[in-house]
Amino acid sequence: MDDNSEILNKILDKVAKEQEYEDGEISVKSISSGGANYTSYLHLATVSAPGKDDLKLFVKVAAMGEKMRAFAPLRIFETESFFYNNLLKIYQELEERHMVPVEHRLVTPKFYASNDECYKEALVLEDMTSKGFQAFDRFKSIDWKYAFKSVQNLGKLHALSIAWSVDDPEEFQKTAGLKSDSNIETILDFLKNVTTSALEVTKPENKERMSNFLKEMTVLNVFTNFYKPIRCPVLAHGDYRPSNLLHRVHDDGEVDVISVDYQTLQMSSPIIDLMYFIFTGSDKNFRKHHMKDTIEHYYTELRAALERLNLNPDEVYPRDDFDYELQKVMPFGLLISMFCLLIITVQEEDAPKVNKDIEINDFVVSPNDLYKERLNDIIDDYIDMGLL
Repeated sequence: MDDNSEILNKILDKVAKEQEYEDGEISVKSISSGGANYTSYLHLATVSAPGKDDLKLFVKVAAMGEKMRAFAPLRIFETESFFYNNLLKIYQELEERHMVPVEHRLVTPKFYASNDECYKEALVLEDMTSKGFQAFDRFKSIDWKYAFKSVQNLGKLHALSIAWSVDDPEEFQKTAGLKSDSNIETILDFLKNVTTSALEVTKPENKERMSNFLKEMTVLNVFTNFYKPIRCPVLAHGDYRPSNLLHRVHDDGEVDVISVDYQTLQMSSPIIDLMYFIFTGSDKNFRKHHMKDTIEHYYTELRAALERLNLNPDEVYPRDDFDYELQKVMPFGLLISMFCLLIITVQEEDAPKVNKDIEINDFVVSPNDLYKERLNDIIDDYIDMGLL
């Protein structure tokens, strides 16, 4: 039995016992994210017992080995465990205390268990696919209905973080340490490799502009400064893109969206999540017709969520502060799309393979036609906005 199977069986046995399915049967199916996940082995499990409804479970088992952990003593598994074991309870208590209507509460998969032992990390959640949820097709652009519900969800997530920062500022500040320290030299090498690929596919007439932008932005302190809180610190998702959201479409066309994969949760500006969502998930046509609406809708939903938590938005995050942060962080959208789109647009057969030998430079894949199209469209948009 390999390590993955041993860890998987152990945590599923634990869940079966805790849910009083001791005499039940456990069936497991390993699944692939289709090139959207690189940190974990993924499994769907069903726990059955006479006279009881089946437990439909989703299990993540750590797949990161020494090479990636040497690059960055990543706390992604610890961070996600913190979200489900601790932070979610805090958020739910805030919603209860302020009597937030059920339809306006943050929705997450039910949490069953986690194992935090290093190299044996695992997480068991409700299998949302059994309720009709599915991952977004990363090769397609988001549409307005999907974006509408996605930023609505984001507003709830950020509002809860702000409410906690007001309710218990001392404990909130302790979460500033969630982000890991990394091997700086390896990061700089990685940035250099990715920027080289991006420049190679940039349209000739924009190469000089892009080169000057990258020289300024990929200096390490400039890149990391984007993640620093500015005027309104929140616990940002940190990787809020369609690959980390699940959606369900109803018969009437309405969409439900929930966020998952809280491995990169970190104290940051809320604009980071907004830039991630827009520039890693949309095409030029969407941005032309809906980018301003998406930004406006986010702030409207954030204000509404704050008011439901009995906070005054004009005191905790006034519009002037939001606009200021948006201006400061907007360049991050181009920068992060340059990195993320390499993996988002890669065909599954060309994607890095999930295993314990994976390392950071495995994520520098060859740009394909979709990457070239998406990146050049974003460059054109930034020129049109006067930001490049």
